[in-house]
Amino acid sequence: MISEKMLELGKKRSQIREIFEYGRKRAGEIGADKVFDFSIGNPNVPAPAFIRETITDLVNNEDPVKIHGYTSAQGDFGVRKIL
Repeated sequence: MISEKMLELGKKRSQIREIFEYGRKRAGEIGADKVFDFSIGNPNVPAPAFIRETITDLVNNEDPVKIHGYTSAQGDFGVRKIL
């Protein structure tokens, strides 16, 4: 059985979806080349070269578990230490 609270949450549109739809609407109005949509992970511009190079380096040289594995509930210790 689903709780009433969760049922109500499922009936509402998320804000991120609203922003995505707004971006699509604006692209139709003023042209897709004038709208930079970063709303739900579908960018319409390529990542900068340094980002692509860094990702390639990580994939080729880092431990796959370190890259793709889950952290503890408290977060990554190295990151917490730096912060």
